[in-house]
Amino acid sequence: MGKAKKSAGKAAKPGKPGKPARKGIDAATMSRRGFLGLAVLSIPALWIGMEWRSRSARADISVIGEGRPVIVQLHDRGCPTCRRLLDNVESAHADFGDTIEFRIVDIDSSEGSRFAREHNVSHVTLVLFDGSGEVYRILEGVRSPQELRGVFRSLSEA
Repeated sequence: MGKAKKSAGKAAKPGKPGKPARKGIDAATMSRRGFLGLAVLSIPALWIGMEWRSRSARADISVIGEGRPVIVQLHDRGCPTCRRLLDNVESAHADFGDTIEFRIVDIDSSEGSRFAREHNVSHVTLVLFDGSGEVYRILEGVRSPQELRGVFRSLSEA
């Protein structure tokens, strides 16, 4: 006796033999998935926009000479020593709030290289300006947060 096919009671599935049939997706499901996908993708875009705006504000050295002391760090994003200095400056600067402005200039940018040439400095350097825009002091190399607090304190009193 030959083998009987097991088709009794089951409807034949459309499509090619050996491939599962595709389920249909209604418009509401597609709309929800599209909305969720858009929401998920917008979070990184929003973060990137906020990060760019924050970096732009921190690089704005036009505040020099506008009445408040300003600390400018010449920074190279690929330099671990620059990153260590940045961490120490941020730690020390937190004690001074808005009394001293802190700016970061990327030495690889046109503005940063121009600033470095004008002040005859390179990366891993802080240039401190008094409220009138005069150079108060130049610090080269990594300094401890404690040392920086003392320097920033004297700058704020200048």
